[in-house]
Amino acid sequence: MEDNKNYGGYPDPFAPQEDKLTKDYGVRYFKRMYHEHVNENNLLNDKHRRYEKCRSYADGLQSIDKYKDIVGAQGDTSYLNLNWEALPIIPKFVDVITGGLINQEHKVKCTAIDPMSVQKRHQDKLDIETDMVMKDFSEKMTMVSKIPFNQNNEALPEDKDELDLYMNLNYKQATEIAMEQGIELTLYLNNWNEIRKRVIRDLISLNIAATKTSILNGKINIRYVDPQYLVTSYSNNPSFQNISHAGEIIYITITELRKMAKGEFTEDELRQIAQDNVGKLGNPKKFSYKQINYNGQTGHDYDSYRIAVLDGVFKTVDSIVYEKKSNTFGGYSYNKKKSNYKLPNKSKNKRNLDVNSVEMVYKGKYIIGTEHIFDYGHADNIVRPKSNLTEAIIPYSIYSPNLKDMDSKSVVERMIPFADQIQLAHLKIQQLMAKAKPKGSAIELGAIENVTKGDGGVFSPLEIQDIYQQTGNLYYRIQQDDGSQAPVSPIQELGGGIGGALQELVAIYQYNMQMIRDVTGINEARDASMPSKDALVGVQKMAVLASNNATRFLNQAYINIYEHMSKCLALRVSDLVKYKGAYEGYVEAIGEYSMKAISITKDVTMADFGIMIEALPDEEERQMMEQNIQMSLKQDTLRLEDAIMIRTVKNTKLANQMLMQRRKKYQAEKQADAQRNAQMNAQIQRESAIAKAQAETAGASEKSKLEIERLQVEFMLKEEFEKKQHERKMKELELQGRMKAEHIKIAQDDIEADMTKIRKQ
Repeated sequence: MEDNKNYGGYPDPFAPQEDKLTKDYGVRYFKRMYHEHVNENNLLNDKHRRYEKCRSYADGLQSIDKYKDIVGAQGDTSYLNLNWEALPIIPKFVDVITGGLINQEHKVKCTAIDPMSVQKRHQDKLDIETDMVMKDFSEKMTMVSKIPFNQNNEALPEDKDELDLYMNLNYKQATEIAMEQGIELTLYLNNWNEIRKRVIRDLISLNIAATKTSILNGKINIRYVDPQYLVTSYSNNPSFQNISHAGEIIYITITELRKMAKGEFTEDELRQIAQDNVGKLGNPKKFSYKQINYNGQTGHDYDSYRIAVLDGVFKTVDSIVYEKKSNTFGGYSYNKKKSNYKLPNKSKNKRNLDVNSVEMVYKGKYIIGTEHIFDYGHADNIVRPKSNLTEAIIPYSIYSPNLKDMDSKSVVERMIPFADQIQLAHLKIQQLMAKAKPKGSAIELGAIENVTKGDGGVFSPLEIQDIYQQTGNLYYRIQQDDGSQAPVSPIQELGGGIGGALQELVAIYQYNMQMIRDVTGINEARDASMPSKDALVGVQKMAVLASNNATRFLNQAYINIYEHMSKCLALRVSDLVKYKGAYEGYVEAIGEYSMKAISITKDVTMADFGIMIEALPDEEERQMMEQNIQMSLKQDTLRLEDAIMIRTVKNTKLANQMLMQRRKKYQAEKQADAQRNAQMNAQIQRESAIAKAQAETAGASEKSKLEIERLQVEFMLKEEFEKKQHERKMKELELQGRMKAEHIKIAQDDIEADMTKIRKQ
């Protein structure tokens, strides 16, 4: 007992490993672990009830008994015709926050941070920069040698900014891609989408959430942990990274215990465990151990008894002792020894002891309220970071925002006082409605008594009331028998209905509703309960943004759990790939993801990864990004193919960087095209001027040539004309000479004839 007091009631953490592996050590540790959880944290008496209460309010299933007491029913509701159902005010706000967080998609991004991977990243970047510098030279070499030195030149970045964007956006080492696929596959197989909904709802309702990773039947298992039954050591860190132990209280039957223990307990021990839980956890108050026959199998009455089991792990430091022994061949060997091993006093060979301190995780399942523990020993597949293999990580991912002294107040708990007031106002409104009276009349009987009918008779007050209600005519006597005068209006209407109390209750209702919005930050713009028709779109967006800021701590808590769990998954994926090809069996019979599993090779076991959860853009961010793209397209500062590429980038920050890069590049290309067009236009104008001058010169030469040809033709024609004219003249002269000769001959003939005639005479 003295030993336990020195360490806060826990067994000696510096005990040898052989002692820690004994069940007695495990029982003492787990008993103290449970005792501290129940008594010092007072969870079962305080937190347990608080968690139950918060969850009932978050689901709209809170008890209505306290409302009956406050209203004054005191258990008897026979005189109250009220609807006692709880108003689902808090569930609405819980659903709004849950829906907003679930709609925000995330992606696990793995970056190899081990020295080898960092060096490879640096070398690959240098290679790309070298190719960028040698781009012009490779183009020339390709033209000269006809050898394709420029095959990859088109895909090279243009400048350093584009290179940085490429390294952030497109560059991925094979191990990084493989690990991301491995984590994605693990999340898919464990139905992470359903687990994350429960985690987010716990953060809202209880302000704490947890998950656990393990290897189960050769497969990586992700399990939701109910914070209501979570047991941890004290921590002042919201992420619980400095805890020394963690576990869960689970409730099982003796039958389930028999299966889980796998023969560690005898039947007598199981019977004793059942007897220790008589009258507890809903078990019978009288123990019965008679045998029963169920479906051909023999059992006992106590097999259905429920027991509480603390399933947990704790972390401690073990000393690993190795003996370094030299041999006759000049070498040496290492042999693992017990922690209490001592070197022999006399030895032929040289011996040294190497003692290393290593964090070790022990597991066990302690049956609460007994001295029994089972499945105790070193934890299987202990998660260890590759950067420090002596460190061990507890397989629980826990986060509690705004943690102080192991306690915090959830969003739901903030709303409960005001939700109770809203429920009371709702019940009071129902009471007012039930007690509401119709409109009535105040009648002064003295004024309507002994009113004559005119035929000697008189009207009774009831007859006058009937005449008044049916016809609106009122008969009354203003002069009374005693000489006094009756009121001017003997019948006066009385107001009915609920009256001003309803407005007061509605004001109380609205006040408490506003208080819920104030303490949670969920305003009207976010839950769309009462959007103002006069509010501008920008004002509405600012209101939604302000509301998102109020609940951002819940998103950060979820990302912290997601990130820590992903780090554990990365290490477990590495282990599965490394040992006996277990990963191939892990993805066997998975059709959709089988091709992805091929790329997950043993290379991932050599890398150490930095895990970051990247938030994918929500609808509003995508709309803003699309507006920027559309504006750029409209202004002709972006090409359509660039817009298509930008839309594929999930990270809005990188998408905006790409948008600016593409706009800048497109503007430079347009300027280069404009400069080329200007040069081409100038060249065309110069060529046109030269062609015009040449054309003018050629035209003048041709004109001169044509003129010469014309003159030559004209001269030839004139010469030919004169020649022809001379020939005509010669012919005319010849013809004239011939005619003259004929005339002369005719004349001579005439003269001869005359002379002959004369002679004859």
